[in-house]
Amino acid sequence: MLHFFSSIITLRFMVQRWRHLVVAIGLVPALILYVGAVLQIADLIADIHVLVDLVFYVVAGLAWIPVAGRVVGWLARHESR
Repeated sequence: MLHFFSSIITLRFMVQRWRHLVVAIGLVPALILYVGAVLQIADLIADIHVLVDLVFYVVAGLAWIPVAGRVVGWLARHESR
C-alpha cells in the first residue's frame, strides 16, 4: 500500500515538472531565433549613428525581460499549487 502512495506522489511531481521541461526545450531555440533576429537588424542599422546603435542594443538587450518574466510567472503560478 505504501508503494501505491509513493507512486502517486511521484506521478504528481512528474506532472508538475513537465512545464520545466517545456521551458527548457523551448528556451534554447527561442533564444537562438531572437539573437539571430537581433543580429540581422543590427546589421541593417550598423554605422548609421553611434546613438542609434546604443539605443538599439539597449532596447534589444532588455526586450526579452518581459517575455521571460511571463514565462517565470507561468511556472511559479502552477508550481505553487
